[in-house]
Amino acid sequence: MGEGVKNKLREVLKNWGFGDIEAEIFAILSTKNEMTAKEISNEAKCAYSTTINSLNILRRMGYVTRRRKERKFVYSANLDFVKIMNKETEKLSGMLRDLADEIHQIKGKCREKIKDLGVKVEKAIRYLEGKYSEEGTE
Repeated sequence: MGEGVKNKLREVLKNWGFGDIEAEIFAILSTKNEMTAKEISNEAKCAYSTTINSLNILRRMGYVTRRRKERKFVYSANLDFVKIMNKETEKLSGMLRDLADEIHQIKGKCREKIKDLGVKVEKAIRYLEGKYSEEGTE
């Protein structure tokens, strides 16, 4: 598949919070069929140990699957972009809720100074949670 497709996908993934290496590996797996860690390492031009660590991170996150094939593990990308976006939305919404809680705990003049921030954080939470509930999850 074209290098341009892989580059654009890598850019999207990095925007979603993937690290450079994880984005590279996921983009590689998204544009190719099952690959071994060694093949991925060669394609990504990074150390085998780094590749294994990144694959394990991606597996724990649910973005990559692994299975045995002819005495070797092969890896595949889980291309459920809606699931990835929902997960990132949940994460961002949680961080904003934590921020809102911190703002609500502030007392006195300090709270008055950040009143606008509190309003904007609450608005962002409502927006994200409204979008999330409109889309639904599968």
